[in-house]
Amino acid sequence: MKLHSEHPWLNIVQYPFRTREFDSGDGWMSYADEGRGRPIVFVHGSPTWSYLFRHLIRGLAPWFRCIAPDHLGFGLSQKPHGVDYSLAAQAERFERLMLQLNLRDVTLVVHDAGGPIGLNFAVNYPGRVRELVVFNSWMWPMQENRSAMKLAGLVGNPFNRFYYRALNAGPSFILPALFADRHRIPKPTQVQYLEPFRAFDERDALYAMIEGLRDGAPFFQSLWDRREAIEFKRTLLLWGTKDPMFRPEYLERFQKMLPNHDTVEFPWVGRFVPEEAAKSACDEIRWFMMNSPAFLKPV
Repeated sequence: MKLHSEHPWLNIVQYPFRTREFDSGDGWMSYADEGRGRPIVFVHGSPTWSYLFRHLIRGLAPWFRCIAPDHLGFGLSQKPHGVDYSLAAQAERFERLMLQLNLRDVTLVVHDAGGPIGLNFAVNYPGRVRELVVFNSWMWPMQENRSAMKLAGLVGNPFNRFYYRALNAGPSFILPALFADRHRIPKPTQVQYLEPFRAFDERDALYAMIEGLRDGAPFFQSLWDRREAIEFKRTLLLWGTKDPMFRPEYLERFQKMLPNHDTVEFPWVGRFVPEEAAKSACDEIRWFMMNSPAFLKPV
């Protein structure tokens, strides 16, 4: 179990979970591990970390084993300099963690850039993944998405990097804009999201993940070309329809790709359904899993 003394900003009331460490080869990755039973693995995107799933972990841990890693460079994980923080590299590290834990019969929960990272594992090891839960995300090249390309360009611009350094800005500008109502996120909660990236030299992975919206096209295309491996997985799609980047057509693409799906839309929510509609999302996932053939099969 990992101690959190090196993270004095961490609110252990909101995030009371035991965490462990995994040696990714490039640095230590932290992951929460709570509960027992069939494993649920939560895969975060940007600009977040496993804190995003805290309400879901609390609500589901009485029935299931909940595992939520922080990608290298995010959250409670190490933030080494000079390593590959591309989405393809993060997907490889996540895959190594899953194999190290020898997880099977997994319900994989993905959000934002956690989609391509987690779904890469699913298409590589479809026999280990029973079900999918997909929040606002994607798994194909995004060159046609003007919002994504604009954001990647802004973050990758050297002048803007200097601006972010001078004002200690960046994530604090990006995060609130992704909520349907930026005033809905309490200040203490916002602090927990931003503290892992407070210093400019702790943002390498964050900026790489955002630039990856554009630069990760070959990885996304490879993933999309292998989608048949998961196309008949039982899937729950939970979608915030006020997301400015992953619009309804992204949901429709997942619906066509994954015909064995249930869909729940949240018309009052933006990108962060696990934060903005935590109780509803938790209830939907619990119902989905408790109606799984794996859960209902006789002993």
